[in-house]
Amino acid sequence: MSIGSEADSGVSTYHRSVLEKEVMDLLIQDREAAYLDATLGGGGHSRSILDRLGSSGSLIALDRDPEAIAQGTKIFQGDARVQTHLAAFSRLEEFCAPASLGGALFDLGVSSHQLDDRTRGFSFEPGTPLDMRMGPDADSSALDWLKDASEEELAECFRDNADLERSRALSRRIKELLGETSQPDSEVLRHAVSDVYRPHDLERNRLLARVFQAIRMQINREASEIRKGLSAAVKALAKGGRLCVLSYHSVEDREVKQVFRDFERDCVCPPELPVCQCGGNHRSLRKVLRKPLIASDTEIAENPRARSAKLRVMEKV
Repeated sequence: MSIGSEADSGVSTYHRSVLEKEVMDLLIQDREAAYLDATLGGGGHSRSILDRLGSSGSLIALDRDPEAIAQGTKIFQGDARVQTHLAAFSRLEEFCAPASLGGALFDLGVSSHQLDDRTRGFSFEPGTPLDMRMGPDADSSALDWLKDASEEELAECFRDNADLERSRALSRRIKELLGETSQPDSEVLRHAVSDVYRPHDLERNRLLARVFQAIRMQINREASEIRKGLSAAVKALAKGGRLCVLSYHSVEDREVKQVFRDFERDCVCPPELPVCQCGGNHRSLRKVLRKPLIASDTEIAENPRARSAKLRVMEKV
């Protein structure tokens, strides 16, 4: 059943989905099963899932961003196969029973809409407010967290969430600039990066992207969300169900790989035990793809934000 083109639905103006056909080919194995889009965003992947489902198929779509839920409600109004819920994907067990899904999709990170809306604070363009909250479940804005956190907490954030060198020096400079500025915005972080790293123009943008990534991940608890959400999705998958995950940087991908490794293990005994005592039959997932899929040159030319995407796919056993 088709629900209309991207242009008709307004999907492409909100967010352009990455690796859309590849995801659908790998995700949809049963047209009459239930599926989860854990990151609704602009609804592009959800629209494609619905286009491939039969009349008995269904879709549960989650997002922690009220604007994404409003967009999805508008796009899918009248399609009884769809349920949308304002919720972080760590809460998916509230909406998906164990062994009930034919597949689940996670498209990690921020949407094009969130990046392009300067009021949301995800962009490092000059004069952007320091917000970065994906939804109302965030504990604080980026500015409040930067003010309240210690230098060590800031440094730990930059190390853990972006693998940044000189994280202590960067944290110290941010704190100094916050104390000198009456109305802090993205200029604080821009100046701190320039002062500490003294990068050339191209490198400055790369560093700023990593700094904003680190703070955003901290504000929205993204690492723990990934671990909890993927673990819950494995439990919700029926045997043979597929789990597709799109990640966009090494820290996200590292979290995804660790969760997948844990569920690929036959033995879950502590490593210090010389002999397996758990029975060795605990594997829940197997790889569908030996290596992650990446976007083609053609797709990257049409959608530059696809250049860093990696698609990993697992199957419930």
